[in-house]
Amino acid sequence: DGGALPLAEASVDLLFCNLMLHWHPLPHTVFPEWKRVLRVDGLLMFSTFGPDTLKELRAAAREALPHASPMPFVDMHDFGDMMVASGFATPVMDVEVMTLTYESPRELIADVRALGGNPRSDRWPALPSGTQARRLLAAIEAQRGADGRIPLTFEIAYGHAWKPQPRPV
Repeated sequence: DGGALPLAEASVDLLFCNLMLHWHPLPHTVFPEWKRVLRVDGLLMFSTFGPDTLKELRAAAREALPHASPMPFVDMHDFGDMMVASGFATPVMDVEVMTLTYESPRELIADVRALGGNPRSDRWPALPSGTQARRLLAAIEAQRGADGRIPLTFEIAYGHAWKPQPRPV
């Protein structure tokens, strides 16, 4: 749990978190914990998925599975605000958008499945029916581009900040 690290206070110089933060249900609680374990002048670096991640799959799901509750990915500006609110110094955020392409809807779904589950507590409690699954595959298929491939976007946000010297009271 990124919000409850088994590390002593001020025990690390560098904290690097790669593609975990978007899975945490309360990401704003993670930054104070990260600050706690960093030494003064310690560096926080992280990457996380942004709101445009899986936008094609989300559109297909809205069409085929209207009851679905896809994961909400947090905007990079909100992560920057969380770092500031937690007392980090000189936070920097940047974003990169990558589009992967797939030969078939099933290959796309297999890759998304490999990313992990949906931690939302309000997600649909059952698997889609056969009819719903076929509708989803058809909605993904309808996104096939002129090149014959099916796109899937990943927005990756990168952030870093420093733990500052404590301010005199």
